[in-house]
Amino acid sequence: MREHTASRNAGQPIADRHTVCIQLAQPVVVLAAAPAIWFAGPLGGLALTPFLLVLLGRRIVRLPLAPRVTDKLLAAGAIWTGVTALPVSDWHAGAPKLFGVLLGLALVYVIAVDPPSDLRIRALWLGLAIGLTGLISLAALFLTEWPQQKLLPLDTIYALLPTGPRVVDHGGRAGGIGPNQIGGTLALLTPLGLSLVLEEARTSRSVRTVAAVVLALAVTVLVLTQSRSAVVGTTVGIVVVCRWWLQQCAWSRTHRKLIEAALVVTLSGLLAVVAYTWLSPLHTTSDTLTSRLLIWTASIVLIGDYLYTGVGPGQFPLVLNAAFAQLASSVAPHIPHAHNYVLQALLDVGLPGVALLGALVSVAAKRLVAATQPPTERSHRLLAIGLGGSLAGYFVFGLTDTIALGARGGFPFWLVLGLALAAGRLARPAAVPL
Repeated sequence: MREHTASRNAGQPIADRHTVCIQLAQPVVVLAAAPAIWFAGPLGGLALTPFLLVLLGRRIVRLPLAPRVTDKLLAAGAIWTGVTALPVSDWHAGAPKLFGVLLGLALVYVIAVDPPSDLRIRALWLGLAIGLTGLISLAALFLTEWPQQKLLPLDTIYALLPTGPRVVDHGGRAGGIGPNQIGGTLALLTPLGLSLVLEEARTSRSVRTVAAVVLALAVTVLVLTQSRSAVVGTTVGIVVVCRWWLQQCAWSRTHRKLIEAALVVTLSGLLAVVAYTWLSPLHTTSDTLTSRLLIWTASIVLIGDYLYTGVGPGQFPLVLNAAFAQLASSVAPHIPHAHNYVLQALLDVGLPGVALLGALVSVAAKRLVAATQPPTERSHRLLAIGLGGSLAGYFVFGLTDTIALGARGGFPFWLVLGLALAAGRLARPAAVPL
């Protein structure tokens, strides 16, 4: 088998090999430009240069630009993102978010533009489930600004963790990365990691062991964040993956029903605990449901005033403080976002931008549903359900919290969305074993 594969690769035309290399390298090249968006000036705009180089490389090897439905939606989204820059008044805050949205759309494009191949899909799957999840989990141990007690008394554990550089501007105060942002990212990636752990048909035991270790680390960090929205979102994503996996197992109906009941009880218990803590006074008023209602009400008012263009990427704190100065005293001095994914997206890119993003997510969801059905091979079905669980967990997290579209912590969302669009096109009969 290996000799056959080697001889086949040896006879592969050089142009074809260059094409494969460009297809594999595209997401890495574009993602490598992400640090440039830390700069608000022209240097931040250079983040888009690698994407232009990728398009030039595609042209050289005669790869099509593929003006399909999804690519038209991405192009329209990029154009509309430029329109949303019109109301921006604070470019120091707005430019990184604007470049972040454009770079995110570019990531989706380079992942989803080509016909899916098993090599590219599996490389991205392992890269997200092991590489990115492990990197974020390890970095979180050094860079997170750990919260006060919400769900568990973990102050003793926080005291043992290393304190890294304070690299985030919280409205003029330097601090660590917000735990809710870390939690939201892990809510997105954890179900995808679980699907890799459960994939036995084409994944070696050593890879699944590494994936299980990374998954355990991610869950540990998630608990440390005490992000209630992320915990609930992650649980929903895990339930989606586990329920599908149980239906494929050869276990008895009674065993499956017992496990499904245990999952439902766990989710119900988490919802009850979260509801209790949201209704109870905590150390800071910004962590209660009352504060969320105040922020949502103010956000809806602003959406009514800026329905089409939004307030502009990165402008929400500035506009909110100008229109609702009393929130600073009643909720928190710095409110970075609307604490709801849809509301924040409407404020960032307006109604047309949200409609385009919703269309992309709908296309991805439709493809993933088709890919979870036979005759698609089992490995691809498990990937599809993992991606579905990831998106479900992320949007459940987005009901009461969010990561803004152009935020640096939002790049995993674009990666997962691109992989979902690509993997959803793998709905095909299982390969005949050799």
